[in-house]
Amino acid sequence: MNSKKSLNNKKNLTPIFVGAIIGLVALFFLVLFLIQPSSNENYFGGDISVTGESLPDLPVNFNRDCVLFENLNYCQQLEPAAKMKAPIISGTDLDGNSIKSNYDSPTILLFLAHWCGHCQNEVKEIQNWVNNNGKPDGVEIFSVITSVNSSQPNYPPDKWLISEGWSFPSFTDNEMNGVSQHFGVRGFPFWVLVDKNGQVVTRLSGSYTQEQFEIILRNLIQYDSETN
Repeated sequence: MNSKKSLNNKKNLTPIFVGAIIGLVALFFLVLFLIQPSSNENYFGGDISVTGESLPDLPVNFNRDCVLFENLNYCQQLEPAAKMKAPIISGTDLDGNSIKSNYDSPTILLFLAHWCGHCQNEVKEIQNWVNNNGKPDGVEIFSVITSVNSSQPNYPPDKWLISEGWSFPSFTDNEMNGVSQHFGVRGFPFWVLVDKNGQVVTRLSGSYTQEQFEIILRNLIQYDSETN
C-alpha cells in the first residue's frame, strides 16, 4: 500500500519537476539574451551602427602597391568591391560625440587594432605627416578601432590614440567586430578608399610610409576629380 502511495506521489511530482526544469532553461536563455552585447553598442558602451550592403572579401593576392601607381584604375580591376556603395558608419567617437561617414568628400577609413604592431607604426607615420603638413585638404579620414582585446597591449585604445596625438575622429567597433566584417577587413591596418559619391575606390591591407601616404592622398583626390 505504501509503495503504491509512493509511486503515485512520484507520478504527481513528475510534471512539477519537468515544469521547473523547463522554467529554469527558459530563464537561462532569457538571461543569456539580455546580457548579449547589442550590435548597435560599441565595445565601450557608445553607439555604433553600419548600414548598406556588405563588401565581398578582398583577394588574398591583391597587389597593395597598386595604390601607388599614377592612377587607381589597376586597383579597380583587382577590387571586387570597386564602385559598390560603401557602407555608412554612424556612432560616437572616443569623446562621446556623434560622427558619421557621410562620404561628402573623398574619404579614407582606416581600420586599426590597438595590439597590432603595424597599426601602432602606421598611426605614428600618419600623425607625423599631419604634424608636418596639417590635416589633408579635400580628404576626410576616420579610424575604426576594432578587434578590441583587454588582455593585449595599448588597452584601452582611446588612451593609446590620445598618447599619439591622433588627429582624426574614431569609431569603435562592437564586440562582434560587425563593422570590420561588413567591410571585409582582412589584416591590419586595413584601408578603405571611398569617393565623394560614396563608392568604393579600393581597399588595402598593410602599412605605408609617410611618403606613400602622401601619394595615396594625391591619387585619391585625382581619381575623384577625374571620375566625378
